[in-house]
Amino acid sequence: MKLILIRHALPERVENTDGPADPGLTDVGREQARRLAAWLAGEEIDHVAASPKLRAVETAAPLAAQQGLEIETVEGFSEIDSGSTTYIPYEQMRRERHEIWRHLRSGRWQEAGFTDPELFRDDVAKTFAAWEADHTDQTVAVVAHSGTINALVSHLLGIENVFFFSLEYTGLCRLRRNLLGGMHVTSLNETAHLHTARDTLDPLPAP
Repeated sequence: MKLILIRHALPERVENTDGPADPGLTDVGREQARRLAAWLAGEEIDHVAASPKLRAVETAAPLAAQQGLEIETVEGFSEIDSGSTTYIPYEQMRRERHEIWRHLRSGRWQEAGFTDPELFRDDVAKTFAAWEADHTDQTVAVVAHSGTINALVSHLLGIENVFFFSLEYTGLCRLRRNLLGGMHVTSLNETAHLHTARDTLDPLPAP
């Protein structure tokens, strides 16, 4: 398997909704998703999956359309805050020193409306193990969330810290199974597609 993990694009801010917060993308987010799809246009992708959250599905939509594929939504790829009635982009929470941000900083996950990180990672790992069996020989793009991607990558690499790297909106992470069944990381948090067009330089000769 070749695995492309993608964080969703920039979503709207929503607070104190009647049910779980599920914002769609901002105008900037939709442009990020368009640039993502354009960047991956030259790659052969066999399958596109996404968290059921609207921000993930809307990010995946241009990519799936460009590849001529349907989007498979996978409940277990949702975010660690999937039950929260508020969604505030992390950058805004940090800038405002919002109450949710303060809870997270002090490890009070449940008070912030989040799942315990270790339990969350276990759930993501179980979901991925069952789901991967149907895609072993494919190149698959999964659009999910920073927490979900951190949890999965830390599990696959045996890293103790659940959340060990920062991931920008539409940042790409590439992994692949090696011959011994382990995972190799090709890249973490690719963001060139947000700043430049692909294939604008002449290719260098192969080694």
